[in-house]
Amino acid sequence: MELLIDTNVIIDYFMNRDQKNSGTDELFEYIHEGKISAYIAAHTVPTIWYILRKSLAPAERRNLLRALFSCFSISSVGEKELLSALDRDDFSDFEDCVQDECATSIHARYIITRNKKDFSHSRIPALLPEEFISLMG
Repeated sequence: MELLIDTNVIIDYFMNRDQKNSGTDELFEYIHEGKISAYIAAHTVPTIWYILRKSLAPAERRNLLRALFSCFSISSVGEKELLSALDRDDFSDFEDCVQDECATSIHARYIITRNKKDFSHSRIPALLPEEFISLMG
């Protein structure tokens, strides 16, 4: 089963934000143990770098991102995904639309996000981490 993990879930995990009873720790355990195939969109990497710049030194950010590459595959963002996202007017946030295009390109079963409402027009169903963990039972 392939999943695309939204940027906000990764950042929450790295910053230890809102993880109690949220399913994020269990999700990352499944990923680390290889029980699921997890992807991040290529544009997630520079976004994480930018967001973490105020709380982590460059060396710490590099180490975190290298660790991310050990557990996650990367869904490319190319001309096809960007043009397809530009053609869609059903998303209010372009970046979320690009996430959906990346999830579609890898045939993801779900997008795991903290903001399900932002994916109400997604081709791929969006779940909160805790919803996904409940499905896994």
